[in-house]
Amino acid sequence: MRTRPSELRKSLGQCFLEDRNILRFEAELSKPEGKTVLEIGAGDGRLTEALLERKPKKITAIELDSGFASLLREKFAGQPVEVLEADVMEAELPPADVIAGNIPYYISSGIVFRLALMRFERAVLMVQKEFAEKMVASPGESNYGRLSVTAQLNYDVVVERKVLRHLFRPVPKVDSAIILLRPKNISLTALQENVIRSLFQHKNRTVRNALLSSKLFGEGEIARLGHFLARRPRTLAKEECLEIAALLG
Repeated sequence: MRTRPSELRKSLGQCFLEDRNILRFEAELSKPEGKTVLEIGAGDGRLTEALLERKPKKITAIELDSGFASLLREKFAGQPVEVLEADVMEAELPPADVIAGNIPYYISSGIVFRLALMRFERAVLMVQKEFAEKMVASPGESNYGRLSVTAQLNYDVVVERKVLRHLFRPVPKVDSAIILLRPKNISLTALQENVIRSLFQHKNRTVRNALLSSKLFGEGEIARLGHFLARRPRTLAKEECLEIAALLG
């Protein structure tokens, strides 16, 4: 499999998985049979091909690069593939049962948070290995933070497989991982999101000092937190973060 003979755009995080067995693994994990699929960052269509093998009802393939968008339209003409040339962070995303993609690593966090606003059955995404490990980190671990809490509140997250960097072209500087997200279909309130953000901006301080530093809450509100005041945010379970938000509300 080869990309169109043009220079890849590093600014868009373009690198392509060469191992067709892993592409098929992603497609199988997506369970797209008879479903509508939203593919993020379709590139030259190699994952799209693997998804089509499993007979989805329709694939909407989002691709920002105009050259690859044109290639996708030519390649999948007459097949149930609609190409949307757009920025996934700005476009109006169509409803879908399944979301899949080898997504640009530099906007992985933005994509995960944006998908939390949608309703779908499952998402299968290729992300940077370090990012995947943060998503599933536990309280007290060094990489536990806002991403861990927010992701685990919104999704059941499973790291399905690690993918070594030499399987991509051009070879990136990091290894990757395939994650499976199953939405819990909850919506965090603005207050809950602000509390989580404030706590983990200073996760090694006490809860009291972290919240005071945010300047979103006053001494009187923070005093309601009782036994939480001396805790470190890095030790808080996701449920405790919601409990703190409820006490501040």
